[in-house]
Amino acid sequence: MPPESTQTKALRGRVIHAPAFGDIEEWPDGAVVWDAAGRIVNVGPAAATLAQYPDAAVEDVRPALILPGLVDAHTHLPQYPAAGVGATDLLAWLDHDIFPLERRFRADAAEALAPAFFHALAANGSSSAAVYLAVFHDSATVCFQHAEASGLRVTMGKMMMDDVTYSGTAPTLVVDQSLNETDDLCRAWHGRDAGRIRYAVSPRFAVACSEAMLRGAAEIASWYGAAIQTHLSETVEELHVVAKRFPDARDYTDVYERAGILGPRTVLGHAIHLSDRERDALAATGSSVAHCPTSNFYLASGLMAADRLMEAGVTVGLGSDVAAGPELSMWRVMRAAVETRNARAATTPGVAPLSARHAFHLATLGGARALGIAEVAGSLEPGKEADILVADPATVAPPGVALDEMTAEQILSLCVWRGDERLTRRLYVRGSKVFER
Repeated sequence: MPPESTQTKALRGRVIHAPAFGDIEEWPDGAVVWDAAGRIVNVGPAAATLAQYPDAAVEDVRPALILPGLVDAHTHLPQYPAAGVGATDLLAWLDHDIFPLERRFRADAAEALAPAFFHALAANGSSSAAVYLAVFHDSATVCFQHAEASGLRVTMGKMMMDDVTYSGTAPTLVVDQSLNETDDLCRAWHGRDAGRIRYAVSPRFAVACSEAMLRGAAEIASWYGAAIQTHLSETVEELHVVAKRFPDARDYTDVYERAGILGPRTVLGHAIHLSDRERDALAATGSSVAHCPTSNFYLASGLMAADRLMEAGVTVGLGSDVAAGPELSMWRVMRAAVETRNARAATTPGVAPLSARHAFHLATLGGARALGIAEVAGSLEPGKEADILVADPATVAPPGVALDEMTAEQILSLCVWRGDERLTRRLYVRGSKVFER
């Protein structure tokens, strides 16, 4: 989406971001200024900041909040129609509800669904997302076309699987075909629009991929400098299946280590049932984790110990994981992350509760770090690109609340505990408006 003009622009309102885990930086009457290229040039108190840019086009959105765009680090586009439908354990749910849906996800289905999906991401305030597709080249191409048109910052890839297939019988795609199609899509789309569109090589998980598929996926990602996304240790049943399929591996994580999947461009969904060795391995390789708590609750997969991963040095972001996660709202995901930690704190000695400010960091800069885009997104700092969410807390506030008297911590708590897509008033990516309510 091209810039709306060549003029320096600014927003004035209550500016809040979380530049470190647990820390909030706020300007109650603040301004964010960006240049014609969509890059932030200044953030600070409104009067002093705006005085430096007398020719800027300033829009006053007070009393709305000016926040970083939210980051959804793990979601599935073809699964969107199944959100909230058919919950059971993971592997049975995939067989009964998800594989039939993905099997039908060809170009015509993508043409119908992709625009609505990207619109819903934006309506929920997510300026960046990591997205899985189905196994098909034709529908992947259509989805990339709509991702580019949406103006959002999208990291995405065609699903890869060979040992477990949609039909349950013969492989849907042989290894060579899947690798060749992934290579073709990666060449066509990785780095489009100066990096706004990025490719994620996407082997589904070790349950569905042979060692040859995993190794080939790692090689393609290395060749192009692309991201890798896959699933790890979502359920106990999954661990048992992987152990039988890869008897020489020390554990589930070791399957990916041996195949070359782990590394600083890798994002692993869920990572619930890990040993200390596995957590250390993720940290040592620089791999990141997308914590998907709404999905974990929906499929009863377990309570993920994000605190232990972070203590080990693993970067953690948050993901909606639609359709196991029933909605694309990252506010709902933040709330579930707080609920997960608080449930662990109530039952496990030494575990501290999580606050809204921590969850907000995970859904902004934490997610950007997990996706490898923290240099340009995730916080409101000079030098980064203007990915901005204008949010209206009055839409979710209970009657009688004096929002202007609330602290930044209280405002974020209100948004996390009561927030949904109603909060989104406007969304910018690189300073260009991509959504307005």
